[in-house]
Amino acid sequence: MKHAMATGLVLASVAAAWAVRGPQYLSGRALGMGDAFVALSDDYSGIYYNPAGLARLNTPLDAGMSLKFDVGDLFGVAGDALNVAGAHTNSFSSLDSMAADNTLVDDIMLFDRRQIGLGTLPEMHFAARSTDPDFPIGIGAAWFLGSQGRFMLDKGIYIPSAAARIRTDFVAKVAGAIQPFEGLSIGLSPTLATYNTFEQSLSIQEYATASDTLQARLDSEKEKIYRPGFGFGLSAGALYDIVPTELRVGAVVYNMFLSIDHDPVPVTYSFGVAYLPAVLRHQGLLRYLNFAADIEDAFADKDFLGKVNFGAEMNLSLAQLRGGFKGGYPCYGLLANLFILQMEFTSWADEAGLYVGQIEDRHYMLGMRMGI
Repeated sequence: MKHAMATGLVLASVAAAWAVRGPQYLSGRALGMGDAFVALSDDYSGIYYNPAGLARLNTPLDAGMSLKFDVGDLFGVAGDALNVAGAHTNSFSSLDSMAADNTLVDDIMLFDRRQIGLGTLPEMHFAARSTDPDFPIGIGAAWFLGSQGRFMLDKGIYIPSAAARIRTDFVAKVAGAIQPFEGLSIGLSPTLATYNTFEQSLSIQEYATASDTLQARLDSEKEKIYRPGFGFGLSAGALYDIVPTELRVGAVVYNMFLSIDHDPVPVTYSFGVAYLPAVLRHQGLLRYLNFAADIEDAFADKDFLGKVNFGAEMNLSLAQLRGGFKGGYPCYGLLANLFILQMEFTSWADEAGLYVGQIEDRHYMLGMRMGI
């Protein structure tokens, strides 16, 4: 028995060591309310969060295209960078002038190991549900091409350097949901995915040959684009109404059987509850108010607080207001609904340290969607 347990632990450790992070989808609506969306999932993003939600769409047809920009904390970093660049304009003309600038290093220390995150996510999506109560099903399809980059300066001990890491995911999904019993929805979403990473580190000693080094790396990555390691996996979920149309619970399992470029993606499990009070619907300008809470990646080895997401949204005639907490950090969002055009702003944070509250990694996302 002891040998079996030891073998299991070894195999688990090996699997974790070789596992690759799964594709990350960015929903402005979900992230604005703390990323608590497992039991709600009543729009097209249910394809990603919980496919069972396709049978509960808040509209019979939800289709369109969108473009999102995750600018991280670029605004704050860019402002500091402009101040430093303006104060040391002449010093950047050559290595000798940089070495002669006595205050340059102290000013650059402001950026030491301060990560700058940037990302884009273009996507197209389609979701629909039956309006026949005797045939309660929902279907959907979507794809996205998401890129997330991290850039960082490191003063080092003797020689400063800069590093960049960019990951690009391509994901295509189809999904279907059905209500086999009153109040119960189940859904399944097959997934086709691949990814590509670009990493580059450059020290000040390589300053003169930086362009050659970067071009060689880009050429190497370009060759990989034509032989991507596609993987196929499944996500499955369920929704159950405790109180019809008002209180529901949900559960979902992500990335079953998914390997990308022969690297297994860890299977994760999330659970949620949503409260949709009927008394707060269609009250003048207020169309509805929703509350939700999730346990994200429930069996992950991290603090319980880091798994808890909760939030709320208020839908007005021409706008949506959102707020909540994701893993202990506040989130908020605003969407302006201009008929077929929607503009949104969302802010959330992830934990970049070893425990909740150590290092906040704040994101700011701008999005535009056209659709019905």
